[in-house]
Amino acid sequence: METIGLMAGLLLPWLLGVVWLRAPWLRATAITWPTLLGYGYLAGALATTLVMRLLDLLGVRFGFFSIGLALLVLICAGAWLGRKSPWKMETLGADWRDLSGWRKAAYALLLAIIAVRLAGLGLEIVWRPLFPWDAWAQWATKARVWYELGHLAPFVPASEWLAGSVAGAYTDAAPHYPPAIPLLQVWMSYALGRWDDTLMNLPWLMCAVTLGLAFYGQARRAQVTPLPALMFTYFLLSLPMLDVHVALAGYSDLFMGAVYGLAAMAFFHWSRTRDVWQGAVALLFALGCILIKQPGIGWALTFLPALWVVFMPRAGTAGTAAVLILGAIALFAIGDKNIDLLGYPLHLHFSADGTPFRENMMAMDNWHLLWFMAAGALVVSWRKVLAPSCRGMTVLLVSATTFLAVVFFFTQAQAWAKDYTTINRALLHMAPMLMFYVVVLMLPARETDPA
Repeated sequence: METIGLMAGLLLPWLLGVVWLRAPWLRATAITWPTLLGYGYLAGALATTLVMRLLDLLGVRFGFFSIGLALLVLICAGAWLGRKSPWKMETLGADWRDLSGWRKAAYALLLAIIAVRLAGLGLEIVWRPLFPWDAWAQWATKARVWYELGHLAPFVPASEWLAGSVAGAYTDAAPHYPPAIPLLQVWMSYALGRWDDTLMNLPWLMCAVTLGLAFYGQARRAQVTPLPALMFTYFLLSLPMLDVHVALAGYSDLFMGAVYGLAAMAFFHWSRTRDVWQGAVALLFALGCILIKQPGIGWALTFLPALWVVFMPRAGTAGTAAVLILGAIALFAIGDKNIDLLGYPLHLHFSADGTPFRENMMAMDNWHLLWFMAAGALVVSWRKVLAPSCRGMTVLLVSATTFLAVVFFFTQAQAWAKDYTTINRALLHMAPMLMFYVVVLMLPARETDPA
């Protein structure tokens, strides 16, 4: 029965996302199965947490039956609405049939390597107790309380908890963080039928699997041939820091990187073709960043300059450059005034020490050759950086880099970079997007790209 419950806990959100992403108004006819499955699980997982918040608002006690019934109703409604949408979409099998000779053998080998790697990461999750610091200090704390109580009890800062100013409140290391991640753990625990701080983390394996599916599907949508698309998918899924966040499940950063990366990939395709489905999911996943972690607000806002450039190329490019310059001046004009940025106090103590970044990105084994690959792609394909096909993604990359620079050079987070505690977790947020950007730079210009 536990196995059936676990399967239901993993598959119901996945099915929920798939059926609703096939809604007729989204026009998903050009979407392949890998893309739909990849986006479907993450969309469904976030939707499941919203359903749980709605149930709590309505006074419905959490449980497998109450949450599962709500998900089943939504799945049936989505399937009914999309009943006339075509199901004949391209699959991995179609790509396999298009290959021949050594390419087919290489494709099969890569698939096998990826499958073995993901299976190994799954065993790490199953075998290892809840181990990472923040996983049990600020995420699973909420999950355990909400699982036992059956509702969303408030979490407040320690000072308020000690003062008893909020009735029925609890506290932990980050009481202000969004509830999505612990709610996923609560749902998995109810599906299992008991509290288990190991098996409740299986969504982290699902996140890696579906990130790979979405990446591959979107690379194929960009006209990358099957073997290189799968090769870059392997590059992404073999990144040591990404794999660590799967094996040491319980942090929010893997989900943040996946959701932000999927939003960026969809944004790239929408910016070139104005595809309705790509535009809709880009918007949904950009907003989804806000549900995962407090800095998700900043990651969502990085799309605004890119959107400006897509709609008004010349004015947007010049305006974005002007905003960057004025923003830099404003940062130094702040002085020691107490200004809060997503929970990080801004100050003038600018730290220009790039050693932690150079060592973590280039010298250590955290990222394989990702940053060298990105630098090489920029050098080799420098003519395409501001070409119509890549302009939006380039500005998005600049926005993301600027956001990290502000956080690590102008807030208290600079100390967390120097002691190597947060730097790689933050870089993970943009790693899937950066890998896709490298793929984009290697593509030939398309006649369908908007001018």
